[in-house]
Amino acid sequence: MVKCGECRLELPQDASFCPKCGTQVGLKKDVYNVSAGGLVGKVKEIVQDARVKRIIIKDEKGKLLLSIPVTWGTAGAVAMITLAPWLAALGVIAGIFTRCRIEVEKSKET
Repeated sequence: MVKCGECRLELPQDASFCPKCGTQVGLKKDVYNVSAGGLVGKVKEIVQDARVKRIIIKDEKGKLLLSIPVTWGTAGAVAMITLAPWLAALGVIAGIFTRCRIEVEKSKET
């Protein structure tokens, strides 16, 4: 039986989303620890991967600071207009915290 990566609820084999917390099933999670100065650059690098679904920024204690959904358009590129407000928020976070943790949810390779 498969378990949800967030709430640990047991899921049916054919589940695409967790019925309790709504998390998409079958995503891979990568974690990066970065200094605040490298935060915006690392997010810009991460968003280039077409498999990325969500970018989660946490402080060094694990508290959620920002959760960014990444939507790819039909042309295969992220619209920078959509990403620009998030980058501004990242700049503010970088000014307040010294280290951040980036969690990246992405589709598993096929």
